[in-house]
Amino acid sequence: MKLKRFGFLILPFTLLTLSSCLGDDDDSDFDLDSWRAENATYITEAEAATENGVKKYEKIVPKWDPATFVLMQWHHRGNPVNKLKPLDNSTLDVKYLLTNVRGDTLDSSYALTANGDSIFRCKPNEMITGFWAATTNMEIGDSVTAVIPYTSGYGVTGSGAILPYSTLIFNIKLVNIAAYDKVPGRP
Repeated sequence: MKLKRFGFLILPFTLLTLSSCLGDDDDSDFDLDSWRAENATYITEAEAATENGVKKYEKIVPKWDPATFVLMQWHHRGNPVNKLKPLDNSTLDVKYLLTNVRGDTLDSSYALTANGDSIFRCKPNEMITGFWAATTNMEIGDSVTAVIPYTSGYGVTGSGAILPYSTLIFNIKLVNIAAYDKVPGRP
């Protein structure tokens, strides 16, 4: 009987208590505007960077999307005799390490297995546009650092551990073109 009389007080108190708990697990120190500026600055500095008077990164703009770009630095060129580059829908075997502008590892294919390093198998046209643009400009055996702006990556929403507006730094090695598929309708 007493519970019914004070029931009208319990509901608001419970709602107030629960609402005060919401948001306790978010990182209130994170400043999205600062993060966005830090990532934009990284891209600007990478575009301007030089080593021995030569631009450090080549800006790659795919013909299929002039709004997309990726900055690429080659560390090792593949076999100069075999200049085979993947097509958009080729099946690739790659190794990669993904970091952000602060050097935090976000993802990697370098997971040791019983057979050694694992290989990531993908088709460029099924990946984010920056990864697609980078891999279709590589040859078998190439090793590159690809700097991908958020507009060619996971955009303003991010994905999992990748925050919104994140510049992505991929170290990629094109190990093999497992299936050199032709684009439908092209000779």
